[in-house]
Amino acid sequence: MADQKGFKLLPIGGDTFSEIINKNMYYVDKTSFLRTVFAEDESSVLLFTRPRRFGKTLLMDMFADFFRLDYVNPTDTSFQQKLFKDTEIMKDKSFVDKYMGQFPVIFISLKDIKGISYEVAKGELVNLVKGLARTYSFLQKSEVLTDDDKLDLKNLCSDAYLKAPINQNNLTSALSFLSSCLYKHFKKQVILLIDEYDVPLAKAASWKYHKEMEDLISSFLGVLKSTPKNTNEETAPILKVVMTGCLKVAKNSIFTGVNNVVINTVLSSQSEFTQIIGFNREETKKILKDYNLSNYEEMFKENYDGYRFYKDEMFCPWDVINFVAENYKHVLNHQEYKIKPDNYWITSTSSDVVKEYIGFLKEDIRQQLQDLVDRKTIEVSINDSMNYDDLKLHDPDDFFSLLVHTGYLTAVGNPSKNNYIVKIPNEEILNCFESNIKKVFDDNLTSGPDKKAEKLASGFLEGNTSSVTAILNSLLTSYVSIRDLATKSKPENFYHGFMSGIFTVSEKWVKEYKSNFEAGDGYADISFRNSDKTKVAILELKSSPSEKDMKVVAQKALLQIEEKQYAKEFLELPTVQSIETYGIAFFNKQCYIVSKK
Repeated sequence: MADQKGFKLLPIGGDTFSEIINKNMYYVDKTSFLRTVFAEDESSVLLFTRPRRFGKTLLMDMFADFFRLDYVNPTDTSFQQKLFKDTEIMKDKSFVDKYMGQFPVIFISLKDIKGISYEVAKGELVNLVKGLARTYSFLQKSEVLTDDDKLDLKNLCSDAYLKAPINQNNLTSALSFLSSCLYKHFKKQVILLIDEYDVPLAKAASWKYHKEMEDLISSFLGVLKSTPKNTNEETAPILKVVMTGCLKVAKNSIFTGVNNVVINTVLSSQSEFTQIIGFNREETKKILKDYNLSNYEEMFKENYDGYRFYKDEMFCPWDVINFVAENYKHVLNHQEYKIKPDNYWITSTSSDVVKEYIGFLKEDIRQQLQDLVDRKTIEVSINDSMNYDDLKLHDPDDFFSLLVHTGYLTAVGNPSKNNYIVKIPNEEILNCFESNIKKVFDDNLTSGPDKKAEKLASGFLEGNTSSVTAILNSLLTSYVSIRDLATKSKPENFYHGFMSGIFTVSEKWVKEYKSNFEAGDGYADISFRNSDKTKVAILELKSSPSEKDMKVVAQKALLQIEEKQYAKEFLELPTVQSIETYGIAFFNKQCYIVSKK
């Protein structure tokens, strides 16, 4: 399928491999990795961890389509012959003859095993198992399976049966049981593909039921032990397991007792796998060229380049496809001025990565974050044995490990075993980094027991100088270094923006907020009123050259409010009952406040 100019349509998201091929959409051929993974790699269990939107699910879907035998006619490979006819793997006839359409395949995704409670998430696992069992309902007519096998298979299709606590072992052993049934029926080993295996653990950590979910998923994935190299039996039901996720989560018990596991991460030195997920440089240049966008390669690189998986330069397919889809028609229509980069990744990311750490980061860690925002590299220790539940410990190694494996940072050097030189890869991720951290900053101001923004606003309106000084100093200490402190403009401008950020999220309590507005004989920095507009706060902000000068600078700021009559317009309003004025001096992460009613 093509558009009116003859260009192939682009898969924007959610398209399966068969849909892309059948609709003649643009496909970056990764089929040669079928041989790499299933013929050349000797592991029983192979785990790939990559950031979101890098194409993990599409790769797994392609694997499933290639190997899955026809359940009605197991010798018929016409489905694969049509689907893969123009792909790279078809050049390897011996591999194709041996592997294509020759195996029962179980392909599942754990991305929906989540919820606000353990029971809700477990219910989603029940739905997954129930749907999977119904897919293989044809086994009820098998002449090989026993009556007990068929009864167990029938029970796995029952919602009530699976939800009964007494039957939890049947729920968690479902993959093992179904693999065994398929192996018995077809007399061929099963290929097991598990996508997004770590999502249940990540979501459970966010909602504080990680231990229960870890036990459940560990039991459910006990099937990993059912390969020949784990059972020491050539007749084991599973030939190979391939898994994908964002993190290795090696400390938990998922891989306990599982032999012959290979884990390939963004930091791994297994060069045969580094380009399996994501687009390499040549693939990216080709798609830009194919859609007449080669002249914009530098623009594209500036905004989306920068990822390094071991020694390879890699691009996020989501960025590539969306940039091309949004801009190639501008060239066709001679409207090149409309071509621009957008932030496509931000809707795929989550501020959950930093939520557990805001407020706990020490001074040197916050400075490292500021260095990253300033586009510098930093050296960090990466914890390869972290677990999602470890986030509550606020270990900085876990924090930076999360940022690397989720795509906020990329490693550009490895000076020692666990130490890596990292940076923010590009402009798009820099914007995501700043936006998500700002969102966490705002959330922490407006929610939770402290509600610092509300207390700060009400404190200024009530004239509680000691309270606002304490709150503001706390905010400066906790947050200032992960915001845009590196501005080249005057220091007052940064502090003004910092205060505006606080009051912007305080709209429930702050009314008629004004910034840099004409008042009296000059321009006042900040003013606002309470909800019934009976009280007014006026703030003048100054940057102090030193800590010892802060009191004098604050007093000068307060005097400026009086001399330039910033309160004049409010004094003339009969509804205003009180006006609180403040001179605030800032020095680094400290403030000093003087006031007058």
